[in-house]
Amino acid sequence: MSSISETADTTETTLNLHLPDTRPWWQVWARHARNKPLGAIGAVFILILVVAAVFGQDISIGGSTIVPGFSPYPASETDIINKLAAPSWPGHIAGTDSLGRDLFSRIIFGARPAIVIGIVATGLGILGGMVIGMTSAYAGGVTDLLLQRISDAFQALPPLLLMMTLVTVLTPSMTTVILVIVIFLIPGTQRVVRGTVFSTLENTYIEAARTIGAGPFRIITFHILPNIMAPILVIASVTIGGTILAEAALSFLGLGANSAQNPTWGFILFEATQRGNLDRWPWLAITPGAAITLIVLAFNLLGDALRDVLDPRLRGTGAGA
Repeated sequence: MSSISETADTTETTLNLHLPDTRPWWQVWARHARNKPLGAIGAVFILILVVAAVFGQDISIGGSTIVPGFSPYPASETDIINKLAAPSWPGHIAGTDSLGRDLFSRIIFGARPAIVIGIVATGLGILGGMVIGMTSAYAGGVTDLLLQRISDAFQALPPLLLMMTLVTVLTPSMTTVILVIVIFLIPGTQRVVRGTVFSTLENTYIEAARTIGAGPFRIITFHILPNIMAPILVIASVTIGGTILAEAALSFLGLGANSAQNPTWGFILFEATQRGNLDRWPWLAITPGAAITLIVLAFNLLGDALRDVLDPRLRGTGAGA
């Protein structure tokens, strides 16, 4: 009797795993947050970054401010009398730099280029990788061979060195940085997409769709795309953090999208190292370094949690964040 009872419980649990969840979306996400607390913490930090990027500085249309920002000071406002001031409350809660500019305000202003470059470059890189990966896997043959050898050639190059070269040739700007990062995101993304498409093409419903006359466009749209969206979402969440880190590295080398109105975190860190004597003024490097570290870590934690939630093979195992 006990074995029959255990079998029934196992069958019921298995059936429940495959039943659609009819609870409100907020209850579903609350359950995921409880099961993956590190992923939830990462999502909170990302939300803070987005809020700082959108509302940290004034939102203006046609030269008129429609929503004032919550940043305590303008990013370029100098105060020589209070230069290299230590963190204090109230006042400059993260200290000031060698020109008396408030570091906390500069970090807030730097959130906008970080999130714009992170999202736009990642979105374009993944879109390009999806197109190339699906084309390569679905076409096969010579097309697949040619695309994969080109991808191998790009992945064999040292990314940072080539990004520095391209940015220097094309003149540093936000558009240039996005373009250069996209070039290096496409090869890795297309490989993941290609492998997922290959495994999807082996399913019997693909052959059934072909038998009833479905063309490549319908098969890709209705059968392949839905099956690759879960890994794509995971890749995107992790890649945004890597993209922000790549932009920070370029900015640290003086090749990023830095401007007086929107200083990048990497350039703020570069200015800190130029001053020297960080043992006397450690906040110059700690503030931008902490911002970069926390955001990259947040996106990685969120990516790990999404992988476990969206991958049926890991769901319910307690693996990951």
